[in-house]
Amino acid sequence: MSTPFRLTLFVIIFAAFAGLAGAHYRDNGIDIADFASHPETFEGRVIEVNAKVIAISADSKGLVLFDSETNTMIAVRLAALPKAERKALMLSDVRHVVVSGRATVIAGRLTIDAQRIQVLPVATYEKDQLLPDAGTGGPR
Repeated sequence: MSTPFRLTLFVIIFAAFAGLAGAHYRDNGIDIADFASHPETFEGRVIEVNAKVIAISADSKGLVLFDSETNTMIAVRLAALPKAERKALMLSDVRHVVVSGRATVIAGRLTIDAQRIQVLPVATYEKDQLLPDAGTGGPR
């Protein structure tokens, strides 16, 4: 076999394995508890987070998410999203979202540059939470 042929074959095989390695981390849902203990492991990865929205910036360029199980706050930058999508998000009754994007750690806090946001309907996450006084006629 000639040298150019072997080199071409090597490049094709290398590119195939590099593509598979990149696909493994694409839209990788993370466990927020893992992030709380080792934030540096998520630097630069494309991740997916499912959490409650606690704040939306007035300029519609950012959100703050909160995970109540680990008491972790996550900043989300929306600058990469189209303006129409950001405006629709501001006008909706958003309480819980799934955010996908590239993670960066700034001063020990996770920040996500959002590439995609999915607003979850209220019924999707409220039915999983137990409300002790719901329907019991207890004190309000």
